[in-house]
Amino acid sequence: MKKRLVIIAILAGGVVLMSLGGCKDKPADTESDIVKTDAEYKQEAEKEITRENMFEELDKLEKSVDQDTDL
Repeated sequence: MKKRLVIIAILAGGVVLMSLGGCKDKPADTESDIVKTDAEYKQEAEKEITRENMFEELDKLEKSVDQDTDL
């Protein structure tokens, strides 16, 4: 009976300690949290994709999609 009470007390203490730790605050609006708008994506694409490299860019996209679907 005492063994059970000791085990329960240890487990309860562990739960309390874990809950006191809580979640770590992370800084808001980091680069990974910023979402681009459609206009921003379009503007970026117009700068990066030209008539000269459009087929290369298409190949890159196709490979990326293939890798994502192979998961």
